[in-house]
Amino acid sequence: MEHNYSLRDGTELTIRNLSGDDFQLSYDFFMSIPEDRRKYFRSDVLDVRHIKERCQDTEKGEILRRIALMNNVIVGDTSLEVDTDSWKSGTAYLRLVIDPKQVGKGVQYVLAKDMYEIAQDKNLKKVVAKFMRPQIDLMDIYQKLGFRMEGVLPDYVHDQEGKEQDLVVMVASLDDMRKAYSFIGDWLDDEGTSLGPGEM
Repeated sequence: MEHNYSLRDGTELTIRNLSGDDFQLSYDFFMSIPEDRRKYFRSDVLDVRHIKERCQDTEKGEILRRIALMNNVIVGDTSLEVDTDSWKSGTAYLRLVIDPKQVGKGVQYVLAKDMYEIAQDKNLKKVVAKFMRPQIDLMDIYQKLGFRMEGVLPDYVHDQEGKEQDLVVMVASLDDMRKAYSFIGDWLDDEGTSLGPGEM
């Protein structure tokens, strides 16, 4: 499932599933993320074995991973993991990584729109995002996408340097996310995409 968009600045953006053939593209993407941001990721994204397994696992369908590409270079990576516990049915976990140099172009909002539509198709009730407190850029993005603060767990996780960090938990219902998307059309060229201002 591939979608193409034209951003307001004329940039062409393609969003599609991550595949087993995307190892090098994925590795190069994570290499481009500054170390001061990468150290707060849940996994060591520079571990070659981890990246290969990540690409292959996507093809198994266990976790849905989508990538955003500009000129065949990954500029955004997102995943949606549906909780399979029966008492948590209808819940999925969202993870979002954007090339810091591309944040102002709206890549994160188009990826979020893409994930919203998938969550809708899967009849999910709510989406949960978890990240370390120093990742304030993520907090800002999620707030704009309709997420609200659910809680903070002090010293709950360790970063890639082994330091304890607070874990931030944010939650959004599908309705919360839909309402927040009224501004997404502002980031897109109406002539180059099926999404217009205020549509969802």
